[in-house]
Amino acid sequence: MKDIISHFTHNPLAHDAKPIFTNVEGAPLRIGDSVKVVQIVDSSGSRNLLGKTGTVKFFEYFCGCGQSYPGDPMIGVCIRNKTHEFWKEELSLVSRFRRNI
Repeated sequence: MKDIISHFTHNPLAHDAKPIFTNVEGAPLRIGDSVKVVQIVDSSGSRNLLGKTGTVKFFEYFCGCGQSYPGDPMIGVCIRNKTHEFWKEELSLVSRFRRNI
């Protein structure tokens, strides 16, 4: 379940996932933040994503990978039109998303 979730409703690996597409108070990042992949700590992670940047799209707390609410979710990051999941330790904030109001 770790690496790619491109389409939630048809991905058999994501049947227990309940992604949250809004900001969660206490989460390590915010939806829309730009992040860089700085390490891969999970053996199922793709090393070819190291150094790539992407945008935070969701938080996931319920897929059974050891997440805890609110500070340690799986973090869905869109890189090159595919969404990959990372732990907070694997990401570094590049820039904070700012909403235009």
